[in-house]
Amino acid sequence: MSAKDRWYQHVPEFTAVIPCEGDEHRVRWRWGKFKVDDHDLGSERAMLVLGAEPCECLRALQLWADQFGMRPEQFEVMRRRVGPWAVLMPKALDIPRDVGMAISLERAWRKSRYLDMQGRLLEKQVRDKALPALRAHLTAAKQEFGARTIRTAQVKHVAAGQAVRIEGRMDSVSASATVALSSDWIVHVWGRGIAVVDGALVVEAEGSDPVRVRAVRWRAAAREAGVAEPAIVDATVARTADGWSLRE
Repeated sequence: MSAKDRWYQHVPEFTAVIPCEGDEHRVRWRWGKFKVDDHDLGSERAMLVLGAEPCECLRALQLWADQFGMRPEQFEVMRRRVGPWAVLMPKALDIPRDVGMAISLERAWRKSRYLDMQGRLLEKQVRDKALPALRAHLTAAKQEFGARTIRTAQVKHVAAGQAVRIEGRMDSVSASATVALSSDWIVHVWGRGIAVVDGALVVEAEGSDPVRVRAVRWRAAAREAGVAEPAIVDATVARTADGWSLRE
């Protein structure tokens, strides 16, 4: 990423509605910030100083801030533990929440603040989000090359900053691939909604209009006839009327 880029610049804005003071109020996430649209925060906080109870929107704002200071195992069961307040954690904001938590866990893992718990949660988070994308990519690739089935699709978790790697093999019978990704993939690729574009698995992304990416394509193996191998190529991804389009 360039020095001027920030991780949140390329994550789309999300808006949700929550119950507040007998009505429905809008909350939204934009450019890394959780915002409440239907309140004057200065006035609301002045009322708190005078002893008033916080409204639901302020509770939602506090829950958003608190979640990134939780221990990893607490975040795993957060919605269950907050009970009736779970309505103040709308699922419509799950993408920026997961992106923010990936960043938070990566920083904590680096500092060994919670031993290795955050490493295991990061591994699960990367695998849960990347495995469906890898399988979608393999499904598209095997149709192109005539393979009949997906034999193996594996995602390995590595620390942020490590190089993306992919190994695999495809022939007329089956396709197999193993890809190594970090939380960077969640933040810069999955968070933008460009995990798979035109059948290609996007593994790295930066910039915008168009987005510069590195994506997985399959090429005929040089030493074995009828076999294809994965290669990571430079490309760009741009918005179209139908979504996203990839160009090498």
